[in-house]
Amino acid sequence: MAPMPWMASAVAQDVYPSRPIRIVVQYPPGGVTDVAARLVGDILNRKYGQPVIIENRPGASGVIGQQYVAGLPADGYTLITGGLGGNVIPPVTVRNLPLDVVKSFVPIAQVAEFVNVLVVSSNYPANSVKDLIARAKAAKAPLSYGTNGLGSSAHLTSELFGSTTGVALMHAPYKGSSEALIDTANGNLDFCFSNLPPLVPLLKAGKLKALAVTSPYRTKQLPDVPTMAEAGVADFAVTSWLGIYGPSKMPAALVAQLGRDIAEGLAQPDMMARIEAAGFEPRPQDAPAFLATNQSELARWDKIAQQSQVALEFGK
Repeated sequence: MAPMPWMASAVAQDVYPSRPIRIVVQYPPGGVTDVAARLVGDILNRKYGQPVIIENRPGASGVIGQQYVAGLPADGYTLITGGLGGNVIPPVTVRNLPLDVVKSFVPIAQVAEFVNVLVVSSNYPANSVKDLIARAKAAKAPLSYGTNGLGSSAHLTSELFGSTTGVALMHAPYKGSSEALIDTANGNLDFCFSNLPPLVPLLKAGKLKALAVTSPYRTKQLPDVPTMAEAGVADFAVTSWLGIYGPSKMPAALVAQLGRDIAEGLAQPDMMARIEAAGFEPRPQDAPAFLATNQSELARWDKIAQQSQVALEFGK
């Protein structure tokens, strides 16, 4: 018996995806999150043959985009970027967020990690992490450092450095990481922790020098720069990461499918090369692995935030 037309239509509607997919980026175009979204967009387009639209909805430190996606149908046709800075740090540092980020989204796939680097001015009288610590203890004065704002991952990373090494610190929050890097390069700050991609031009120009990377592994982009452990600071490993999320009520089978397809696509040689060219470390994860990463990172950074006594009010 041949299927009736309405039966064929119903089957067709069950095939995902049957129309374009959107990936919302909650920051302006051109940043690292935007780059990650476009990589995933290319993977999904290649896999499914459907257009993938990248839609930037910046504002309120990413909350505008998050609120938008959280209120949409959980059908897999609108996804959102996220990571350490948007899905882990705010829930443990900011009071009165307009939405519960953890409960509003389900982790689908990790795209990549990017290394944080401890840098000082090229003229700074320290050529290693040990030199920096010794200088601080000899001077008996706090080391100054800059970040892209109170409660940022750079802020918590710096405070973790201080508590781990026993060095007193003085925080200088800026509106953006570029301002903090410029003041570090000009010698107005003792040090700065920064993601690798925006550092590359300043390192190549000789305006900054890298003392250590915070990841547990050396990075191909800076092969001669030691890890914090190699530099003598034990129990200090921090990496930033980016991934793809969906509204929390997405069907589990669809989350698993997307996570698997994105992770497999990211593991292809051409995508691995693009990830590295963008300054990232290729570390794809499917949905179960990415969920575990989110859970472990939330527990870890909650503890760090409490130890650092970082508690902020949303919008202030």
